[in-house]
Amino acid sequence: METQAKKYRSKVVADFLAQRDPAQFNKTKRTMLLAALIDEALKAKGWSKKQLAEAMHKNPSEVTKWLSGTHNFTLETLYLIESYLDTTLFIIPASPHLEPA
Repeated sequence: METQAKKYRSKVVADFLAQRDPAQFNKTKRTMLLAALIDEALKAKGWSKKQLAEAMHKNPSEVTKWLSGTHNFTLETLYLIESYLDTTLFIIPASPHLEPA
């Protein structure tokens, strides 16, 4: 016999969620998703955090911070992570204004 998890309802939690800033929530969600993509790329390559850190001449603690989902990346760092892990983390759409004539 399978039982379903009981849904927990709390006024405190409901009030907290109602007061959250949607922009901040979206930013946090996106940085967590980015960290998950980096972790998936590490696993696909068969590398550990330490191996990525060594390849990029970084401290392993910095890679751990990247994977925490709280790091504020520069575009340069994201580009380097992509190149070392042979992956694409984000796509910049082409602009018709920048296409050669």
